Order: sequence, then C-alpha cells, then structure tokens
Amino acid sequence: MKSIIALFCCLGLIGCATVSKDSKSASPATENGLITIDQKELDGLIALFSEEIKRNPGYAGAYYNRAVAYYHKKDYDRSWQDVHKVQKLSKGSDPDLKQLLEKLSKASGRDK
Repeated sequence: MKSIIALFCCLGLIGCATVSKDSKSASPATENGLITIDQKELDGLIALFSEEIKRNPGYAGAYYNRAVAYYHKKDYDRSWQDVHKVQKLSKGSDPDLKQLLEKLSKASGRDK
C-alpha cells in the first residue's frame, strides 16, 4: 500500500513539476526543463490505479491520479471520465483538481 501511495504522490507531481534549465541538479530524466515519463510507465501507472479502483471504487485519489496519467497520454476522453468521477466522489474544492481541469480543458478543447 505504501508503494501505491508513493506512486500517487509522484504522479501528482509530474503534472506540474518543472526543473529549472539552469539547475545543476537536473536529472537525466528531464527534457527541455520538464520532467518526462515514457508511455510504458504511464501504462503501468494506469494499470496500477485501475487495480486500486477495482479494490476501492470510492477512492477519489485513484481516479484523480489515473486522470492525470491519461492526460499525459493525451487520452483526454478517459481523463475527462475520471475527472467527472472525482468530482462526484470528492467533497469540496481541490486546487489540484482545479488545475487539472484547466489543463484538460485547454488541451482537449472541451469545457468543464
């Protein structure tokens, strides 16, 4: 369970994390100053979040993180589906969800 939580945290950071181009601590996993993740890694994370959803269908965090992964794969329809599920399950306003909604609206050309 701890590994799943750690992956949730890491994926949440992927969407907004950047590394300064001038940073001496930039890792080899950066490209043009942005942290990158390959398609196989995204597919693995999506599978992991999907398994968590099967075990706990009421866990909004798994839907949110899977929505972020779909967003990075440019699979906007599936990302929207998960975002809408998060909205139904979560209570209150979440700044991370709001940021994802804005990015998803802009990238997909759809309104919230």
